[in-house]
Amino acid sequence: MRAGGIGIVGACDVAVVAESVKFAFTEARIGVTPAVISLTTLPHLTSRAASRYFLTGEAFDAAEAARIGLITSAVPDASLEGAVEQLLETFRVSSPQGLRETKQLVSAGLRARLDAGGADMVALSGRLFASEEAQEGMLAFLERRPPAWATPK
Repeated sequence: MRAGGIGIVGACDVAVVAESVKFAFTEARIGVTPAVISLTTLPHLTSRAASRYFLTGEAFDAAEAARIGLITSAVPDASLEGAVEQLLETFRVSSPQGLRETKQLVSAGLRARLDAGGADMVALSGRLFASEEAQEGMLAFLERRPPAWATPK
């Protein structure tokens, strides 16, 4: 899972994924930053994990995603449907009012971050994606070659 997909996961109240799922914040590798998705993901991550994975772009597995707070839990692939159904069952016994008001409570910070920083992050993302460096990074990715700035080992 990459880019916007991770941003959607970050916006979820509960995120259960199959153990086979891999994650990566690869934006820095192509000359941009995870600006918009930072609004939904940064609050869940430890600052050290955010620094490591945002700066390196390295991939990590679902167990690591759970450990650093990006997702709620990782389950065996064959158990995903059952795990989701079990979770849904716990929601079904809760009152609609209780769920609605609790959702408002737990999402207040996210909504405030989106309101306060959304426009700035969209502008930053647009500026970076239009840059020469990002154009080189995206072209290098498509051509399966290192970008011009990559330092050989």
